[in-house]
Amino acid sequence: MGYTLYDGTITVAQGILTTLSHILHQAEKHPQADTLLSARLHSDMYPLPDQIRLATQYCENIAARLTAREPVTFAGSPTTFSECFERIETVLKTLKEADKETVNGQGDVVAMTKMGPKYEVEMSAAKYVHLIALPNVYFHVTTAYGILRKEGVGLGKLDYYTGLLPLIAGNQ
Repeated sequence: MGYTLYDGTITVAQGILTTLSHILHQAEKHPQADTLLSARLHSDMYPLPDQIRLATQYCENIAARLTAREPVTFAGSPTTFSECFERIETVLKTLKEADKETVNGQGDVVAMTKMGPKYEVEMSAAKYVHLIALPNVYFHVTTAYGILRKEGVGLGKLDYYTGLLPLIAGNQ
């Protein structure tokens, strides 16, 4: 079988969450690590813990939608690096447990999809994942990366690709 929905969703979500964990481990080593969890790119944007909350929640939503179950909703944002890592590991475990055949069979399944608190639209699982969920995951992980760079954490582009390199090299 060629490239599948599982490959383009579950595997990608695992890679980007692995990247998020990596950049947070780098942040935890920073001399001012205790201030990073309140940092934000701009005053009207969410701080770092909310970027983690949203990235992990969207990944949980991906796993749920593609395995035909209701998503787990996490309470609040993490408040420590330890809680950040725990949240990421919880979602990575869920992604790892997603059955490939089930995921690959869900792509064309149409369901009502929430578009914010007030609106719902009918949308296939594949469209939801590729047009809503994954772009949001990338946005929030990239924003977390940007916050950490702004705060002086020594990150480079290779750090962003850490979780994705095994996919690029074909090792997964």
